[in-house]
Amino acid sequence: MAPGRCPRPARAPLGRPPAPRAAHRAARRHHHHRATTVTHHHHDHHHHHAPPPPPTVHPRPDLHIPPDRGGDKRRRRRMPRTARPASPAPEEFMCNCSLVGSLNVTQCNQTTGQCTCHQGYTGLHCETCEEEFYRDQPQGHCLPCNCSSQGAVSSLCSSSGKCQCKVGVQGVKCDQCQDGYYGLHSNGCVPCQCNNRSDSCHAITGACLNCQGDSEGVHCEECKATFYRNATAPYSCVRCPCSEVTSTGTCHIKSGQLEPECNQCAEGYTGRNCNKCDHGYYNSDSICVKCECHGHVDGVRYPQICKPESGECIECLHNTAGFHCEQCREGFTRDLDGNNCTEEEVTPEVPTTWRPTTLASNATLPPPLPTTVPNSTFSPTTVQTIFSIGSSENSTSALADVSWTQFNIIILTVIIIVVVLLMGFVGAVYTYREYQNRKLNAPFWTIELKEDNISFSSYHDSIPNADVSGLLEDDGNEVAPNGQLTLTTPIHNYKA
Repeated sequence: MAPGRCPRPARAPLGRPPAPRAAHRAARRHHHHRATTVTHHHHDHHHHHAPPPPPTVHPRPDLHIPPDRGGDKRRRRRMPRTARPASPAPEEFMCNCSLVGSLNVTQCNQTTGQCTCHQGYTGLHCETCEEEFYRDQPQGHCLPCNCSSQGAVSSLCSSSGKCQCKVGVQGVKCDQCQDGYYGLHSNGCVPCQCNNRSDSCHAITGACLNCQGDSEGVHCEECKATFYRNATAPYSCVRCPCSEVTSTGTCHIKSGQLEPECNQCAEGYTGRNCNKCDHGYYNSDSICVKCECHGHVDGVRYPQICKPESGECIECLHNTAGFHCEQCREGFTRDLDGNNCTEEEVTPEVPTTWRPTTLASNATLPPPLPTTVPNSTFSPTTVQTIFSIGSSENSTSALADVSWTQFNIIILTVIIIVVVLLMGFVGAVYTYREYQNRKLNAPFWTIELKEDNISFSSYHDSIPNADVSGLLEDDGNEVAPNGQLTLTTPIHNYKA
């Protein structure tokens, strides 16, 4: 190291206290004073008898000037530089800058010791965080708070980075609305407007979520499709009295009314609540069924077409009859299309020969009648024949109508007869079996033959008063008391 130059401060380990500025300045003054003293002492030693010296000229450190001997004024010769003892090294200056917060650990202001800091760091050694910054753990970096300008009270945050939020705002950075609030702005968040039917809404639009009480809408201000708003309780929704079978299920309340009315009834239903059958329909097990009159009822005169309680057609037209106007009246028959009933046309049979009649002498025979005379007058016999034919046809149709009923009666009668026969057969079988059982259970007798009588005893107690006369022949025998039979006939009549 050349004399007169300050040594370059060495890197000091982090955490070692820097050298005091006063000691550094004292070391520099001491080094300069020592160099000046050595130079003056050298000149005084060689020129103490010389005249006053010329103006002071600072010697060059790399030249050596020998003393003037005998007034030799020859030009001094440059002598080689001689080694000089080195002065002691001054104490090094230590910056001690933060490894995280400073740009360079070894560079700092030599006078103040101030280190150059990164953004967000401050302090002499860049060891602390600036305002609006917080220290991240465990790395120890200073990070910006980044508090929301709308939701945070200020731009400052806690040591953990949590900002102070306004009313209705939440989040670490105060950038979200709390549940029940929406619309983040400079004053915070606004409470949800849900008419007390929901506690939450969309954080941006404010649309209510999960509306309660059968309500719907952006602010839960409307009732659902099958509900209506009660006039006595405007904030409650009541189910419509409309069946989804007989109507669309929706209803409304007209101005000035208290009861709802169904919006649209299904086909065949009518009424405020769609609970009645419309014209042309009848009630069948609580269901409105269309009348089946085949177009033979005057709908203008009878708009109901059929009876609402039974479905029977009212006043059948077009010569029809029946429950559903499905038959033709007596004397009428259906046409080829099967739609209308027309009057039956009877073609009379005119005889081809006529019996001669006795006429007066001046009478003349009438001309022969044509085969078909539409406007002729028939004899009573012919008229009777015509009516008999018509009546026979009507009777045939009547028989056709009644035949089904008679058939059912016949079938029912046959079934009853079969059941009676089966019951008689079962009774006969039962009686026969009882007879066989009694025959098998007949008592057993022991007969003892004596001279003039027969004694017997029973080994079966099922018939205590049995008639024993049947065990003997009917040849004049009499039953004696005490179970003895007296023989009234000769002994030769006894059969062993």
